[in-house]
Amino acid sequence: MAGIAWVNGKLCPPDAPAISPLDGGFMYGEGLFETMRAYEGRVFRLRQHLERLIVSADDLSFTAPTSEKLTLAIDEALAQSALDDATVRLTVTPGIAGSQTPTVVVLVRPLALPAQQLYESGCLAVSVAAAHPPDSPLRRIKSLNYLDKLLAQRAAARQDAHEAILVDPDGCVIEGAMRNIFAVFGGELVTPPLGRALLPGITCATILEIAESEGILARERDIPLTELYTADEAFLTSSIAEIIPIASVDGNALRESPGPVTTSLTRLYRALTAA
Repeated sequence: MAGIAWVNGKLCPPDAPAISPLDGGFMYGEGLFETMRAYEGRVFRLRQHLERLIVSADDLSFTAPTSEKLTLAIDEALAQSALDDATVRLTVTPGIAGSQTPTVVVLVRPLALPAQQLYESGCLAVSVAAAHPPDSPLRRIKSLNYLDKLLAQRAAARQDAHEAILVDPDGCVIEGAMRNIFAVFGGELVTPPLGRALLPGITCATILEIAESEGILARERDIPLTELYTADEAFLTSSIAEIIPIASVDGNALRESPGPVTTSLTRLYRALTAA
């Protein structure tokens, strides 16, 4: 298996690491992860990813290693992997109960992107009811307890769709099961607010920064699912896939896929990662 794993200070092949069966992450899904993209051997927005993980660890009442220690682990794993463009997954758990020693795993693998057709023509999305209520902490953090997102994606796949769009009981869009979501209405770029209890996406925040610097009208607000059906254009964002246009939602074709705003932001985002 191509790539390399850094497990509590030891480097080994990805299919060789051993995690204690008593580890809280293995036993209960107690832990966090960040999936990042390395460009030419450099993780884009690494500081923001680590800050999100450390804050989330505090929310789960355990102490993650410092940003400096995690950076050293990621740098070592990337250097030893000999991969320039890669997917980097950082996993941190509280470790074995009572040990006060967190488990840290850095997995570096060759970059694998969605099919090129999705970037050219857009993906098919379907709505799925959110599994967790708005006050659940699991909605705001990237925890190892990820089964709700996987089940949503499997429900989408059964409908021959590429992405599940999670929707609250009041009919408003939260995010994609695997990615954040944006829509364009009359030239205005909108994305659901963090108050909707969603994962604060690193790429999502970057897109909003780009929009502000380029004078693109953008704001966070609620997006009713029925309004999303009428969007001029829409797209999904994630660290690995970057920007994927949406062609339709629940069978309702959007006006353009990809539209001019999506195309422009894709170009600007890629220029930023290459800087």
